[in-house]
Amino acid sequence: MSDSAPAIPRQTPPKLVAVDLDGTVVDYHDQQATRPSRAVIEALQSVRDAGVPVAVVTGRAVWGAVRTADDLGLDEGFASASHGAGEYDLGAREISHQHAVDAATAVKALLDSDPDVQFAVEWDLEGWWHTKGFRRDFPAKWAGEITVEELVSRPAPRMVARVDSNNRYGGAERCPQAMRLAAGAALDAADYHVEVGYNGWVDIGPPGISKATGIARIAAHYGVSSADTVVFGDAHNDLTMFAWAGWAVAMGQAVPEVRAAADEVAPSVWEDGVAKVLARWF
Repeated sequence: MSDSAPAIPRQTPPKLVAVDLDGTVVDYHDQQATRPSRAVIEALQSVRDAGVPVAVVTGRAVWGAVRTADDLGLDEGFASASHGAGEYDLGAREISHQHAVDAATAVKALLDSDPDVQFAVEWDLEGWWHTKGFRRDFPAKWAGEITVEELVSRPAPRMVARVDSNNRYGGAERCPQAMRLAAGAALDAADYHVEVGYNGWVDIGPPGISKATGIARIAAHYGVSSADTVVFGDAHNDLTMFAWAGWAVAMGQAVPEVRAAADEVAPSVWEDGVAKVLARWF
């Protein structure tokens, strides 16, 4: 592993291709929804024309994953969303699998860490239900406002805790304020999977669930091994699937830690890096 492409890149075509969304096939969705380029859409179609399935593996909620999967022309296969907690069948147009977590203990610990924290929760395809004051400063499907008591009344595949932050989404480092929040809450890894994001966000999901378990489940559906799977990503939450896959491709604009964990570094998302790497095989 290195910060640059290896001397002998993988030559054998994969049997499964998995792509992250934000920062990988579309620009970061900080202030507006973005669409994939024609080059990326056509590259993924070439993969499918060769009989190789394409999967989406993203930290986004299910409905956000489906939106960009549709933009990519993926009308069959699966999208793993919410850091592996949800799976959507793109052909059947329905949730095909879901893990859930009890949010009550996490909410108490996060409020003890910072009483100003606000929450949002994902329930099926309804959109984000959020507490009063949660900053809706990004494009999303908003279901409505709820109390903390209502938020913890149902298990959920994903809950978000958010504190004020000026850290830029898609920036070089994860958010310091969010990292302090997560450290203060000290949630037990046996009970929760925690992902610290860029802009004041802390994602809380079921234990043992990650992008790696999400793509592993999809690969098992197709009877494809990890060795025959190629994954593309750009962020820290992609590291688990980088470790699982036979060939991991980091985007050129990713931070050094992410690039160093990859088998290959592609051109950046703004240079259609996914399309340029896939052209070697398809």
